[in-house]
Amino acid sequence: MLIPDVLAQTSCDFDPQQREFNTKNFYTGPLFDAHLHMPLLFTQPFAFDEIAQDAVLGTDITIEGLICQMDKENINGIFGFYQIHDFILEQTIKLANDTEDKYPGRITTFILPVSMTLPLIEPQKLDKILDGTGTSSYQYPNDLIKGYGELTMYGPSYVGANLDDPIFLETYKILQKHDVIVMIHPKDIPKSQHLKSLSNAIDLNPDVKFLIHGCSESGFDCYISDIAKILKNYPNAYFSLDTHIFSPPFGAPYMYDPTINSKEQFISKFKQYFERDVDNNLKKWKKIIEEHPDQVMWGMDRGYSWHFDEEVGGLLVEYSRAFIGGLDPEVQEKYAYKNAEQMLSQSEKSVSVETTIPAWIKNNAGWWADGVIDDSSFVQGIQFLIKEGIMEIPPTTQGSSSETNEIPAWIKNNAGWWADGVIDDSSFVQGIQFLVEKRILNVD
Repeated sequence: MLIPDVLAQTSCDFDPQQREFNTKNFYTGPLFDAHLHMPLLFTQPFAFDEIAQDAVLGTDITIEGLICQMDKENINGIFGFYQIHDFILEQTIKLANDTEDKYPGRITTFILPVSMTLPLIEPQKLDKILDGTGTSSYQYPNDLIKGYGELTMYGPSYVGANLDDPIFLETYKILQKHDVIVMIHPKDIPKSQHLKSLSNAIDLNPDVKFLIHGCSESGFDCYISDIAKILKNYPNAYFSLDTHIFSPPFGAPYMYDPTINSKEQFISKFKQYFERDVDNNLKKWKKIIEEHPDQVMWGMDRGYSWHFDEEVGGLLVEYSRAFIGGLDPEVQEKYAYKNAEQMLSQSEKSVSVETTIPAWIKNNAGWWADGVIDDSSFVQGIQFLIKEGIMEIPPTTQGSSSETNEIPAWIKNNAGWWADGVIDDSSFVQGIQFLVEKRILNVD
């Protein structure tokens, strides 16, 4: 297939984006877009998408033009989802590698599997793609690909599939091996099943970083309570709160509203309800962002051809900045860019204790704090986890034997607070370190 020169130099001489609305609060700092569908290398048959056409590189925008747009919008980086088709695998990976060489760190490579039958890339094939030997004639760095997904569980390829099916569990092991993030859009199903499948997948893979996106396609229920439970229980779970899933009434800012298929329709409706939608979405999402300040991040979910229009992009970013400006100042930068960058900075060899403690341990801690189980049972459980390497405690010097084996009351308070999400894993581990140091808890 002949690929257009999508890396060709183009002019980038426009001024930074100017505001159109005078909202009370407005964030002016850098951004990191955690969700962008890279324009395709070919034009899809219209039957692939009944609403609008996906953007095409060289037709709607070039890589150079996308970087220029990012500069104008003060977006430092993006998670770029490249569709992986068998017939164009090598060309797509080459484009991603060439882009990284020319603009290092600006577009983080995620590979998005596309198939009408098998919803995932076969695990052995995925392993080769991630280690740099996935094509027959083109070699590339084994750390090029940082993410896998978005896995659109609501799509026709995933009918009857669950996130804890064997093929998914095998895939997560491959992703853990290569320290690759998995991006998932869970399906719109009853809450209990929805939560069970996703939670079980995350619980079984504590060393895999799960980035979750999306809500009900109907627009009526975004499962905010489910998302909050997952973020509370699993420190290796993250949530991409994108402009697409801001939702009055069909998914504001109407990016994938089935009644809107042109930039003119979008701009008209978007401008009409701009300030109302910002206020409504702050009321809906502010709490979950501020209660989980290290796990929720910003994105836009661009994908259609008109999403990359300069005027549309400017409005999306202005809307996002007005929303971010309404958050607690201590949280704004984390949501805007720091959490996405932090995901990339964590390596498999330096996984923090937050990602190694299974969620079920919190149940024990809560029961112990409430007096349901005694000190001995709690200590025995911790001893077992440390000895088996399930729970990793940073090195500490064990002192002389304590005068008493009684666990201080503040340790029990810490356990209760940790179980309730008031303190983080590191604070809880510091208490366990104290027990080891004072030989109240002996791990020899």
